Amino acid sequence: MPTAFKDSRPALEVSLAALERNAEALRERAGGAELAAVVKADAYGTGSEEVSRHLAEHCGVRTFFVAFAHEAARVRHAVNRPGIEPCDLYVLNGYSPSEASTFDLSSLRPVLNSFEQAEAWAARGGACAVGVDVGMNRLGLDANDLEALCGQTGLSARDVRLVLAHLSHASQPGAAQNETQAALFEEVAAENAQRFPRARYSLSNSGGLTLPLSPSEQVSRPGIALYGGSPTGDPAGALEAVARLTAPVLMTRDVQPGDTAGYDGRWTAERASRLAVLAIGYADGYLRSLSNRGVVLLGGAECPVVGTVSMDTLIVDVTDAGDVEVGDRAELFGPDLPIDRVAGLAGTIAYELLTAVGGRVARVYTR
Repeated sequence: MPTAFKDSRPALEVSLAALERNAEALRERAGGAELAAVVKADAYGTGSEEVSRHLAEHCGVRTFFVAFAHEAARVRHAVNRPGIEPCDLYVLNGYSPSEASTFDLSSLRPVLNSFEQAEAWAARGGACAVGVDVGMNRLGLDANDLEALCGQTGLSARDVRLVLAHLSHASQPGAAQNETQAALFEEVAAENAQRFPRARYSLSNSGGLTLPLSPSEQVSRPGIALYGGSPTGDPAGALEAVARLTAPVLMTRDVQPGDTAGYDGRWTAERASRLAVLAIGYADGYLRSLSNRGVVLLGGAECPVVGTVSMDTLIVDVTDAGDVEVGDRAELFGPDLPIDRVAGLAGTIAYELLTAVGGRVARVYTR
């Protein structure tokens, strides 16, 4: 993925071609299930409008998921284009009457997670999904509550177009909970096939698509795997990198043994060293936990982050790199420096690194 951005800002370069290849690979893993796409959190920081439009126009994706209703307006605008077939857009966090106008304007479908949400939605009617908890103890109805759902809330069974569950241990392939929860999902699908005659069923997120569970589902809904992160945190398990975070060199300087760098002098030079200051900091989503722990690619070498990550800048040691000049761009994660590896250095997961990329970081799209 070439560096295409020449501004003085940090940039997240998003390869739509890589996104397309990842979508096809995940569709193959899903077998006969429809490939939906999770584009919440601004498509995991990559830009929900461009990404959703590309997935709909070039990858045949017809079902999208966001977390909040207000996120959906941009997605709906992006996929309501000539030549793109109508798409279904689900809101994972459910429905509140205060959001009725947003649901109407963007033709949204809620994932109903409680009797209260179902009752509120029943008052207006329309296609929806029902969330079922199979062990996460987060959102969703208890499986035993589905029998009484429509009778107690007035929800029309024919409005339920999707029943979905979520695996709690998909990032741990060997966890016994995966088989237990998949079995419960199968029971839910079998027991409610007649109750919700128009519903399809969905279990597999990114992690689920890597497990040998083969659930009887009609819709899969990957998120992080679409964008090139590994659901297990192992870089070897990731698909192609979609996002490349870069930042330019603002200046270089030479320091002597004993000199310190950054706030509070948390790094001390043990030898004569050359440092480079990059135009990116924690305000841009480069986590402070990478202080004295992170690495970047610059000057043809892997260069350690030295000192404390500042709000707008960070310092790297380029002593062992090739020629480094002002304006050169460092890769902070991307095709040559896997995001899962960087996340591990930060003590977190790729999801957080990607969604943390800030609004002042330019998004640059390549094909």
